[in-house]
Amino acid sequence: MARRVPIKVIIDTDPGLGEPGSDIDDGFAIAMALRSAEIDLRGLTIANGNVDAGTGADVARRLLQRMGRADIPVLLGALAPLYRDMAPVRALFEAALGEAQASTDPARPPLPPTSEMHAADFLVTETAAHPGEIVVVAIGPMTNLALAIQRDPGFARNARELVLMAGAATTYAQNVTVVGDFNAYVDPEALDIVLRSGATIRMVGLDQTSRVMLTRADAETMRAIARAENDPFCAWAADCSDAWIDFLGRAFPNRSEHKDACFLHDPLVLAAVIAPGLLTWAEAHVEAETQSDLARGLVVADRGLALAPMQTPNATVAIDTDVEGFRRLFLKRIGARTIQSRTRHKA
Repeated sequence: MARRVPIKVIIDTDPGLGEPGSDIDDGFAIAMALRSAEIDLRGLTIANGNVDAGTGADVARRLLQRMGRADIPVLLGALAPLYRDMAPVRALFEAALGEAQASTDPARPPLPPTSEMHAADFLVTETAAHPGEIVVVAIGPMTNLALAIQRDPGFARNARELVLMAGAATTYAQNVTVVGDFNAYVDPEALDIVLRSGATIRMVGLDQTSRVMLTRADAETMRAIARAENDPFCAWAADCSDAWIDFLGRAFPNRSEHKDACFLHDPLVLAAVIAPGLLTWAEAHVEAETQSDLARGLVVADRGLALAPMQTPNATVAIDTDVEGFRRLFLKRIGARTIQSRTRHKA
């Protein structure tokens, strides 16, 4: 049987793995990509989101160094949403979590991006150089993708596929607000631009990502793998997992799931590229609400179940997940000691 050609992937992200008080799941998605033979990771484009973009670039660089892949480009992108003020979102998180969000250690000089090229220009350039070949996995706010479309509408045609983490196709998001998940809430105008771009789009919403969790027992499994395989990354990742679960338990004492576990939102989106059969998909016409304050960040996925006729589908949305299958894949890949070497990329 012929060996499967790895899928060229760019991950658009706002990573905080390793920074105190910040989600770990972006970093785990990156690690899964690096430890999956199905993926040829071409670059990381960094957007404002879970952390400010500068912190995200520093986190991405250090994670790649830790995993022996410092050759992968890291490009700094949007420092803020297209039109909205990020300060109220930061204030909302600080009030909800009871302590400041992640920031780099002031005694540790932050690592800069690997190039002065803007992330949106990198997205445009790379997809134009490899039309129909690159999958862009967007696991943060969609600002960089929207900027790429504004700079060159051909980006939407040249990308093989945009795989987005946004919305909730089967229910409400129950995240930043009842209806608004973080990525859509931070920059709904950017998501609107992406959905109207004509790109081939798949979406994995929080109705699915909130079903997959990493437990303290899973962290112990990672430690056991680390000892057996002499894998320092796996041990460090287990420590980060326990610290994040501790943090969530303090921040959300009324949410029982966070006493022993945390969500693995972003890794499920990466798994949708590696093993799309883990999810059940449906065609939908998807729109993002940009006008209403009450419904800010609402993503409406019309799957033709209502009396009103559905408009032409513009996305494929996840409506179910093989939770145990994903858990097995995640632990197998995070514990995969052999990292695939790739040709050195330059931006």
